[in-house]
Amino acid sequence: MFSFDVENITKGIGVVTTTFAMIGGGYTLWDKVGSKDILTWAPEHFSISDGPRDGTFDVIVAREKHRDDCSVEGFTLEVKDSMYMVHTASPGLSKFSGPASDKIDKFGFTFTIDDEHQHMIPVGPATLLARIDYACPEGPVVVSYPDHANLTFEVTE
Repeated sequence: MFSFDVENITKGIGVVTTTFAMIGGGYTLWDKVGSKDILTWAPEHFSISDGPRDGTFDVIVAREKHRDDCSVEGFTLEVKDSMYMVHTASPGLSKFSGPASDKIDKFGFTFTIDDEHQHMIPVGPATLLARIDYACPEGPVVVSYPDHANLTFEVTE
């Protein structure tokens, strides 16, 4: 004769349900905690031309883009001079894009040091600083250029 033990069946269903909840919760936690970096810089491919403080500088930067779900909302450039003073600069582009990929993507742009700061910058080494403001599903994200020797250039007369 066949009989049902309701208590054992209920316990079995509870164990299965708990197991699936733990798996689902672990996946959700990993998704939230796991790397969500928009990009990884490849500064070994960066370069900036030397030039006069009232001239145009050529820049090449490189990155590996990981995500396509964020849009660029702002791009700010600054120049830190040999006296560690920071001056505003204007890029020759307002937006840049490209698909997410596991390959390093190089792109170029130009910049000029803003007129009101040109006379304040001494001749000598300077460093390009940049900040990119992204709008992402999880909220605003700010990405800055890395601290690397290839972001140094010479300001001349």
